[in-house]
Amino acid sequence: MAITVPATTSKTAKQRPAPARARRASPAPNGSFDRDYWLGHCEGYRVDGVEGRIGFVDAVRVQRGAAVLAVRAGRLGRRILLVPAEEVVFIVPRAGRLWLQTPATIIDSEAAEGRVAA
Repeated sequence: MAITVPATTSKTAKQRPAPARARRASPAPNGSFDRDYWLGHCEGYRVDGVEGRIGFVDAVRVQRGAAVLAVRAGRLGRRILLVPAEEVVFIVPRAGRLWLQTPATIIDSEAAEGRVAA
């Protein structure tokens, strides 16, 4: 069903250009998924395993030439688990989530620094 709108005959009415359609930008020029890019920019992403939530990515580090995810884990986020980036099976950037292999290999664990409440 088409609706007809009469044209404005007033000289004082401003005509606005039609909004341009948003273009979808792909992460890579050829439209492929760039895993290394998203692994390097996954701070804040939720980390899940087969048994549920593990924590959130606190930082991406480089140790001995390999990328390592520092995952803030525990109920209050007081532990930092260091997980190799090769353990990541799925990345969903739009949802801000990633999933690890089962079982995930944990390189190291350290106490998280205390956060100051504002």
